[in-house]
Order: sequence, then structure tokens, then C-alpha cells
Amino acid sequence: TEQNTPPPDSWAADPENDVAVLRIVIKPGGKMVLPRANKGEEGVNRTMYLLDGLDGIEVDGTVVQQKVCMTLDATKDVSLELPREAEVATEFLVLQGRPIDEPVAQHGPFVMNTQQEIRRAFYDYQQTQFGGWPWERDDMIFPPEKGRFALLDGKEFRPEDSMQQKAVEEEKKTESQKLKDFDERKTACDGK
Repeated sequence: TEQNTPPPDSWAADPENDVAVLRIVIKPGGKMVLPRANKGEEGVNRTMYLLDGLDGIEVDGTVVQQKVCMTLDATKDVSLELPREAEVATEFLVLQGRPIDEPVAQHGPFVMNTQQEIRRAFYDYQQTQFGGWPWERDDMIFPPEKGRFALLDGKEFRPEDSMQQKAVEEEKKTESQKLKDFDERKTACDGK
């Protein structure tokens, strides 16, 4: 969908770079094949993180029972199978793409090209919190039903095509309609 389309000038927007970010959930008794990268060429990195569910998932026939980070060969398919006896689903995060071939400097939450850029990012954050942080906490978390939004000049803006936002709005309409229907039935019963 358009919602998942990378910015047009980003590395990820170029199909030659074969960038993918996948969340995979295998339910008990489930199996699937993670196909090779689109290009199927050497030089594409693929890493798979087992995030949750340690009930003996098989990755290409090898049983994995701990949270791990696996470097996969992006030129080959990978089979994933969770035994029927498993009690919970297993969740993976797969990150894939051709390397950017630029220097990378990282410190805390900042990732830049040089240590000088990292120092500048820390300085900018300390001075402005990247333009001002309008909330009372640095680690502010909003409930999922709030959906995606941006705050600009005190006003909230939502992506028009946000599937999550549409689902929340639809659910609110459905709940509102149920209450209205209930009130109408109650009024009709009270009137008898």
C-alpha cells in the first residue's frame, strides 16, 4: 500500500537495493517459506531476529529455542515451521537490503556517518529537542487506538490513507451505531 511506500528519494525506494522489513508470525502447526530476496543476487544482506515464541520453531530444519539474530543467505529460500504442539506463535523481524556502502557512526539513538555528526545531533537534541517536544515525558507512548498522527503548531494531523486510523474510525462508527440501535430498541420497549 501507499502507506508502506518509502520516501521517493530514500535508499529503500530504489528496487535495485532490495530493501525489505518484514514481520512474520508463525502459528502452532504453521509453516512457510521465506523466498529469496527479489534480486536473488549476492550482496544483499538479510538478518532475521526471533522476537517471541520459543516453542521449537524450525528454521531450515534446525530447531531454535532461544531469542537469536540469524544472518541468512538472501540468495536462498528459508523454510520456517512451528510444531503443532507449540503453545504460542513465534514472531520474527526480517531486515534486508543491499549495503549503503557509507561510513556509519552510532551512539545511543543516533545513527549518522561521522562522530562529528553524532556530536552535533546530541548538541541539537540538548538545545532544541529537535524543535521542541510538546509532551510532558521524553518517552511518551500513546494508546494504539489513537493511530498515527503528527503534531504541528498544536494541531494534530493524521495520514488520510492510514489503514489503522480508518479501522479505528470504523470501529467507533460501529460502536456508535450499536449504541444507537440499543437506544432505539430500549425506547421501543419502554413505549410498550
